[in-house]
Amino acid sequence: MDRDIVKTIIKKCLGYKRGEHLLIVCDDKLETLASIFYTVARQEGIESLLLKMSPRKMHAQEPPKEVEQALKATDMAILLTSMSLSHTKARKQASEKFDTRIASLPGITQVILKRSIRIDYSSLKKKTLEVARRLTKGKRIEVYTDRGTHLTMSIRGRKGFTDNGLYVKPKAFGNLPAGEACIAPCEGTTEGVLVVDGSAPVVGKLKQPIKIRIKGGFIQNMPLAKISSLIKPLRRCALNIAEFGIGLNPKARVTGNTLEDEKTRQTAHLAIGDNTSFGGKVSCPCHLDFVFLNPRIFIDGKKL
Repeated sequence: MDRDIVKTIIKKCLGYKRGEHLLIVCDDKLETLASIFYTVARQEGIESLLLKMSPRKMHAQEPPKEVEQALKATDMAILLTSMSLSHTKARKQASEKFDTRIASLPGITQVILKRSIRIDYSSLKKKTLEVARRLTKGKRIEVYTDRGTHLTMSIRGRKGFTDNGLYVKPKAFGNLPAGEACIAPCEGTTEGVLVVDGSAPVVGKLKQPIKIRIKGGFIQNMPLAKISSLIKPLRRCALNIAEFGIGLNPKARVTGNTLEDEKTRQTAHLAIGDNTSFGGKVSCPCHLDFVFLNPRIFIDGKKL
């Protein structure tokens, strides 16, 4: 792998400063890639720690206590895990209470890194901020697609968030590849039908679209058996409509990896489960994103 990609993540995205410590967290499935990151960091003279844990079964499932403590003790961290740690309490506490700067790359591959990391981050920041401002000012979202999606949701009083790939300030966090603006719809307000024709977590890129009915802010059915079996033990919190996001990365592509798929331009995604990372009120040990294509998005009646 091109070492410049790793250097871009460490020095540009995370804003490494001389004397800072870097923590790299991986699991068995991404150990080989994590070792490359560690080697490049050491070659750059960066004090680094590589910590491997057992793979999680679900996105947002908490890591071991050892990882939780290590995240609090470092200046910056790179999370190379098969399941996302982005919405875990361990990650949130490290960012919010201990000022750790964190980049999360769940399920990342060398192909995705090569395609979507070296971009114009200044331009991306401008675009994500513009969309996030529209979301923050908005009160109601309506979304359509030609394949049958029709969703309405209230965002009154909620803040739009950006993931622009620049995590250089204390507490900063985001996913790489970056490139989205998102918001937590007000609980209980999302209504309609979501036709997922891009990708789904665990399943990957979809061969056929699936239809999910939503009422009172909760999904009413889950056509994908793999996901249904995962969320069933979590009960109602896992059915919560947690996030609406818009992809803005010009180099990302829909390939079946949610990490990249949800950042692709001309896509949107709807997530279920935990929304506390976006200022919501539902805490849940899962956060699952469903990506759909070519959305027409209206905020307070005006097309985005």
